[in-house]
Amino acid sequence: MYNKALDARTAHTSEVDNWKDFMEALGKRNICHTPWCDCKECEEAVKERSKEESLKAMEEMNEDETLLTGSAKTLCIPFEQGELAPDA
Repeated sequence: MYNKALDARTAHTSEVDNWKDFMEALGKRNICHTPWCDCKECEEAVKERSKEESLKAMEEMNEDETLLTGSAKTLCIPFEQGELAPDA
């Protein structure tokens, strides 16, 4: 059971370092590992921007499902992380 859960998590985890890849991974309901500046204001901005862009994409596809908006949130901060991209 553990290995099945681990495989499922691994299959739905993406390493991203730019907004385009972040939104694509988020749209696939993946967990996104991405560098973060550890700033509360940035976290709130990412959450709001990802929600707005996800809702817009759903409207463009004429999707009625609004339970999962694609709004990102911080789950944890790894001890080691990659460098922030210039457009982050």
